[in-house]
Order: sequence, then C-alpha cells, then structure tokens
Amino acid sequence: MNLPNALTLSRVVLTVPIFALLVYEKWQWALTLFVIGALTDYFDGFFARRLNQVTKSGKVLDQIADKVFVNSILVALIPQIPAWLVALIISRDSVVSAVRILAASGGIVVQANIWGKVKTVLQMTLIIFLFFENALGVKISFIEATFVYLCAFFTLSSAMIYIFQNKKALGG
Repeated sequence: MNLPNALTLSRVVLTVPIFALLVYEKWQWALTLFVIGALTDYFDGFFARRLNQVTKSGKVLDQIADKVFVNSILVALIPQIPAWLVALIISRDSVVSAVRILAASGGIVVQANIWGKVKTVLQMTLIIFLFFENALGVKISFIEATFVYLCAFFTLSSAMIYIFQNKKALGG
C-alpha cells in the first residue's frame, strides 16, 4: 500500500475513536483527532500527486473515506447538528455514489470536483467549530447557523452539479 492510500485509510480508522470520544464528551481529544483526520484529506492528494502515485483505487478510496469519516461524525453530533442536515448530506452522498457507480459501469471515473470539495471543507469546518464550542463551553448560534445553511446550500448545489455533469452516464 502506498503512502497516499495509507493516509486515506487512516481517516476511516480515526472515525471509531473520534465517535467514542464524542460519546464520552471528550471534546478536545475528539477535536485533535478530527483535525488530524481532516489534514489527511489534504495530504493524501498532495502526496499522490507529488509521488506520482495517483490511482483509480485511490480516487475511489478517498471519496469513501471522506464519507465514512465526515458522515459518521455528523451522526454522532445530532442534535447539535440538525438531523435534517445530516439526512440531506447522507442522501446527497448516496445519489452521488449512485452516479459514480453508473458511470463506472460505462468505464467512466467520476472524480471529485471543486463543489464537492467545498462541501466537504464546509462540513469539516462545521464539525471543528462545534468541537470548539463544546470544548470551550460556549455557543455562538449565528456562526453555527451560518455554517449549517452553507453546508446545506453546497450539499444541494454539488449534487445537482454532479448529476448535470454526468447526465450521459445516467442515460440522459
């Protein structure tokens, strides 16, 4: 296994201890591990390009790792994160995964685009913000609400863009 794929898989592995830390309300430790996991999302791609180790399997693993990592933590944060947002994010990810599967059946690899990356960064930022709020014992409702609605907007927008960009793979 190459370094980029090992970094990608580390996000999946980190999901379990972060989830457990949230159950026991160990916010600072959860924050630390989450930030480490979020950084691997950047560094796996960086090293894949830098070491010329970009692979089809790495592209697929990266997308799966992102979904497992972020969506599991979002579920753990309900009701601090509205359940409707978590349902929207998981539904969007399921639709995009279906588009990717259909495209793959036709020999097409659907890569992440900038809008999906913005969505992921916003979701990770919302999670980090909530960890900070809980660790510090403060609540800044306006900023929290802003992140929630930005996440919702980019979740919907990125889904529509993926569908539109890949309509040939969907038979349209």
